[in-house]
Formats: sequence, structure tokens, C-alpha cells
Amino acid sequence: MKTGLDTTLVCGFLDTGKTTYIQDLILHDYFWKYGKTLILCFETGEQLYDETVLAEKNTNVAYYESGEDITAFCMQKIREAAPDRVYVEMNCMIPNLKDRLPKELKVTYTSTIIDFRTLDLYLTNLRQYMLDMVREASMVTFFNCDSKDALAPFSQIFRLVNPKATYLRKDPMGYHEKAFDLFLPYSLEDQIIQIDKRDYIAFCLDAGEHPEHYDGKTLIFLLPLEVRTGLSAGDIICGRMVMTCCMADLQFMGQSLMVGSESLIAGGWISLEARGSA
Repeated sequence: MKTGLDTTLVCGFLDTGKTTYIQDLILHDYFWKYGKTLILCFETGEQLYDETVLAEKNTNVAYYESGEDITAFCMQKIREAAPDRVYVEMNCMIPNLKDRLPKELKVTYTSTIIDFRTLDLYLTNLRQYMLDMVREASMVTFFNCDSKDALAPFSQIFRLVNPKATYLRKDPMGYHEKAFDLFLPYSLEDQIIQIDKRDYIAFCLDAGEHPEHYDGKTLIFLLPLEVRTGLSAGDIICGRMVMTCCMADLQFMGQSLMVGSESLIAGGWISLEARGSA
């Protein structure tokens, strides 16, 4: 049995779209080519997984039955599927669910989905449940929100609860944008800026809009970066495949490396310390 399985938690209240979200990710990414995926589902709503289609992407689905021992259920399904990565569709009504997952699951990313149509209701009546889901999230996506202005009154509370999360808005037409004005999880006043996995998307978005923020600063990336060939001859780009909200936004995000690029081989991975330039 593999240990330290890369695991993504997908959180949200019932019928917020977690099942569709996970299935879309698997059907539209490329990771399935490199191993097996297991979905551990702890909540069943109106939408069910299409297990026939998912099987074509090397993916198995396991449904938890109420009353089962959570750790034993997970371990049994891991042994049967022998996955290379795991998605967990969480159930916020199961107390301490995350803590009851086996140590073999290494949680590397947490995505929380909130339906804007019920946001005020749940924030009023199930406030602690909602804030707990947001507190540990790497990314929070608000579905079914007609305008960014409608989210503005909620900006302060969410960013106080989790200032490092990436907040996104998905409107009823399926378009996406930042839910709130960009909040950087590091200080631009520092001469040396360290960027880890949770900071990377915020860094790329801000560097694209405001490259002057990083002019002359030392950037230390605490996560490995993939080396790719740029559009022009001799251009080398270092970055990561990132998902800013859903399968429609799975893309390579990075920056051109202007110095010493001739010593890098496209297709590899590097640890990088660089000097920013506008």
C-alpha cells in the first residue's frame, strides 16, 4: 500500500456542486494518464458520479455508509483501488471527519465550494460549520453569484478567517473571476519574498497585473517549478499547472526566466531563487 497519498479535500454543504466539481476535474485534466484516482464520497446528494465514464479515466468511487468506521472504510478502499491520488468529498456534518481520515492520506489541497444563493442563510444559522470549511481551504469558490458587488459585504469576514485562501466567483453562466480584490498572503514591503504552494496562484495573478511589485526583489519559491519552452526561441518559462477555479481554468502559470536559462532543460523541475524584474 502506498503511503503519503496526495489527497484533495472538497468541502461544502449538501447540493453545492461538490460531485460535479470533482468529476469535471478528473474528466478534463491530464493527471489520470499517470496513475489511478480514488474518490472517497462521504455525502450523497442529487448528483451521482458517472462511474462508467470515470472508469475510463482510471478512477474508482467508494461511497461511505453511515455508521461505518471511517478509518477502516478508507483503508479498505485504498487497498482495493491502490490509487496514486485521492479526492475526498467531505461531509461537514460528520464531526472531526478530517481527523478521522487515515495517516496514509496526505492532504495537499483543500477546496471549499459555497452556493451564493444560500450563503446568507448558512452564515446566519450554520456559521461555525461554514467558517470551519473556509478556515483550512486553499481555494474558496462561490457558485451562482450574479455579480462581484454582491460578494463585497462578505469580503472582510472570509479574509479574516483565512487570509491565505484564493477566493473566486463563478456566475450562473459559468464565467469565473476573483471574488474579492486580490489579497496577497505576503508583504510587498519585504525585500525577500518566499512563495509556497498556497501563495503561488496569488503571486502569478498579481505579478501579471503588477510586475513592478517585484522589481528588484528576491523571490524564493518553496515549491518545485516545471521548466517549459516559451513561445519565442530560447525563451524558458518556470511555473506550475494550476487550477484557479475549475477544469475550465486548468492552465500553466509561470514567469520567463531571462538569466541562465541556457543551462535548463525543458521538461524538468527545479528549485528556484530569482530576482524580479518589471
